[in-house]
Amino acid sequence: MTQAERVKQVYAVSLIVGVGWAGLLWLTPHLLAAGHYLSATALYQSFALVCHQRPERSFHWHGFPLAVCARCTGVYVGIAVGLLLYPFVRDLREREFPARHWLVVAALPMLLDVVGQGIGWWQNTAIARSLTGLVLGVGVAFFLLPGMMTLFGWRGARARA
Repeated sequence: MTQAERVKQVYAVSLIVGVGWAGLLWLTPHLLAAGHYLSATALYQSFALVCHQRPERSFHWHGFPLAVCARCTGVYVGIAVGLLLYPFVRDLREREFPARHWLVVAALPMLLDVVGQGIGWWQNTAIARSLTGLVLGVGVAFFLLPGMMTLFGWRGARARA
């Protein structure tokens, strides 16, 4: 397999996993609504390892909360969106990670939202939480994919300051 084929393969698998992971967020309440309690419970419990899952901070589907809160939903959907956008913004063969400050920039809206609510400046909403998560998720995708390429596609990816 050529290097170019390997890069495309790693991208395709990363994209499928990213979109599939985000899809599980909606599959979980769908399974519960359809009476597949064991499968739904297993997924909810798995996602409980990474999210508080507070129903009042979650979007609902078929009358049940998604597998994670609105902010985590935004992050996971953002990663999938970022992976979809990646080849339009960066060359898949790019060997360097983006500059680290871009990850900080992507995290700032979420940080400001959390701090603003924490000190009482505003009361955020599920939409605000999900949008700040979405921004972070898109940013994470631009670091995640070069990491996947380093692990499975080629050797020698480098971080930039």
